[in-house]
Amino acid sequence: MDDQEFLDRIKAKLELLTGAEIQLELDTEKKEQLKVELGLPVPLVSLGANVLEYSGFARMAIEYVVASIRTGRELNTLEFQMLLSRN
Repeated sequence: MDDQEFLDRIKAKLELLTGAEIQLELDTEKKEQLKVELGLPVPLVSLGANVLEYSGFARMAIEYVVASIRTGRELNTLEFQMLLSRN
């Protein structure tokens, strides 16, 4: 699977799990980037290029984005750690 196909699958999974359309961009400069901008008509999800290299980062990013969109705000670190510990 090439990188674009992988990103397309991540986008489709995020849209399926949240029930909302999103815009997904890959940040090649900040490889550890994980950001969700919810104040836009279509939420903007910015993922660092590490999602292409580390499957664990990709899975964690998906969990974070879904939780953030569902709550309507970006989660802080402690909230996200608690969410992960429940699963």
